[in-house]
Amino acid sequence: MPSAFTLGNLYLGLLAIVLVISGLHWRNASFVIILGMFLDGLDGRLARLLDVTSSFGRDLDSLADVITFGVAPAVLLIYLQPNDALAHVAAALYVSCGAIRLARFNTQSAPLQGHFTGLPITAAGGISATATLYAGTIPAWLLPAAYLALAALMVSRIPYPDFKKVSLPHSGALLVVAILASVIVLWFARRLIFIPLVLYALFGLGWHGALWRRLPAQWRIRYEKQKALRLKRRQEKKARQKK
Repeated sequence: MPSAFTLGNLYLGLLAIVLVISGLHWRNASFVIILGMFLDGLDGRLARLLDVTSSFGRDLDSLADVITFGVAPAVLLIYLQPNDALAHVAAALYVSCGAIRLARFNTQSAPLQGHFTGLPITAAGGISATATLYAGTIPAWLLPAAYLALAALMVSRIPYPDFKKVSLPHSGALLVVAILASVIVLWFARRLIFIPLVLYALFGLGWHGALWRRLPAQWRIRYEKQKALRLKRRQEKKARQKK
């Protein structure tokens, strides 16, 4: 069942791309991407609820995410600004950083419990998709600039809460009702969804200090050790290149 939701997320990514390419319903593509966010949040929780988590499901989820929240928003940006070189560069960097973010997540041996390292591509996809709804009412350069900022946040080392402890209703009927109600709210409030998603992204641009102080001491120590090790490796690499 969790993999079925993941494949549904993948199909929504494909559908969003088709809607953009058709040129008739590109605004609906943003809603489809937001709906993909919803399915992406369900598959992992269902896997934990049914105790069927696996590396296969994790990798399949990442492949679906790079399409729905990476490629689809990038196609949407290029469609809106096809002759803007900055838009093409921003779209390329956005997809690349999203793929790097997912690869890093899948290969992390000891991630921080309860937090992501860097902005999740799911949130970045939601922000970029809903931001396009404001195209025409904001300066043209602002949209690709937002994509570049999201790309940088995805590959950053800023901790973001993962909300994995938020559980699903155990009643099947209640779960179905909750899903249908959420889809209806997403349809009518897709522009407003942009606000909480941006606030979540901004959480790491200065407000994460409050979160950092609340992390257990051993997590902070491990993070600092990993950071020092990465710095040492970069210095050793530079030294070898000079030789």
